[in-house]
Amino acid sequence: MFVFKNIFILLIFLNSFIFASSAELYQQLGYSTTYNEALLKAKKTNKPMMLVLSTKTCPWCRKLENQVLRRDNINKIVQMNFVGIGLDRDDDVYPKEFIPEVVPTVVFIDPHNQNVLFKSYGYKSKKDFIKILTQINKNYKKATK
Repeated sequence: MFVFKNIFILLIFLNSFIFASSAELYQQLGYSTTYNEALLKAKKTNKPMMLVLSTKTCPWCRKLENQVLRRDNINKIVQMNFVGIGLDRDDDVYPKEFIPEVVPTVVFIDPHNQNVLFKSYGYKSKKDFIKILTQINKNYKKATK
């Protein structure tokens, strides 16, 4: 019984660590942590929003965060061309039309009308994610000229 109790305590500790690391990561990357804050910033800078929706217990979310979003070259593209938002699908407040069926989901949003420009479902490799960022940026700039 003692062993099971210790394992249970360890699992609770690790779960809280995973949650904290996602929120901290998004702050380190310079992402907004509220939808309304990001919306105001995106309107002011005329950049599309990149909303990353994940959950505390999603291993594919951690993989996207650690192997893709954390990369300097990818974060540089995001910071230059988008307003990043990192939110928990289950806990944070954002418009209901963006609720994903699967996580991770990355939703690209036009800040002026809040229309979805593109949704990316699931984990994407660094190469594929850069292609998505490049295409969304190109299309957005063309549409707002």
